[in-house]
Amino acid sequence: MACTSQSALKYVVNARPHLVGELKSLSVILENLYQQGVLIDEEVSKIKAEKDDYDRTRAILDSVTRKGEDACYRFLRIIDQTRRRTLERPTNEASTEAKSFDLHHWISCFPFKEDAEMQQNYIRGN
Repeated sequence: MACTSQSALKYVVNARPHLVGELKSLSVILENLYQQGVLIDEEVSKIKAEKDDYDRTRAILDSVTRKGEDACYRFLRIIDQTRRRTLERPTNEASTEAKSFDLHHWISCFPFKEDAEMQQNYIRGN
C-alpha cells in the first residue's frame, strides 16, 4: 500500500521526530543493519554504548541518514519486515488530545520495490 513517492532518505528524515522514542527492540534493528553491511562493528558498539534508547535511536537514524539513500532504504525495509517487534502501536484512548502518529501505517505507505536482492531473511528477534 504505497502512498508516497518520497526518497527513502527524505522519508526517514521526515519521520525522525516520530521514530525517536517510539522504535522498540533496537537490538533487532542494529543486528539487521550490521548483517546487511549498513553498519560496521565500531558503529554498532558506539550505538550500543549510548546511555538510553532515545540516544541509541538518534544514533541509528544519524548513521543511516548520513550514509544516504541505500542505507535508509535498507533501514525502512528492516522496519517493515520486523514491524511487530520494532514499532509501537498508537493507543486508542479517547482522552488523548493529539492523534498519535501511526508508525505501522507510516511504514506501509513507503513504496518498496520488489527486488530479489532485497528479499532477505530478517532477524526478527524474540
